[in-house]
Amino acid sequence: MSDDPYNDGYTHEALHATHIIMETLDRHVIEARCTAAFADVKEAAEHAHKALFDLYQIIGSKFDDGDSITIELPKAQKTL
Repeated sequence: MSDDPYNDGYTHEALHATHIIMETLDRHVIEARCTAAFADVKEAAEHAHKALFDLYQIIGSKFDDGDSITIELPKAQKTL
């Protein structure tokens, strides 16, 4: 971890990384045939996506520019 003073660049980096993980989960797990075939896998994958979405919103609220941001992301729930 860096000894540099904390700034919004670190917040942006965490926000971006969370978005990448969400997209990867969506593309490679939620849209997978295994997820479509097993209700418990689908439920767990959607739970994980919801937790990441919540994390994304929390990180987004940490910007120190006086404004908080909320970005709507696509819902993970799809008809498989």
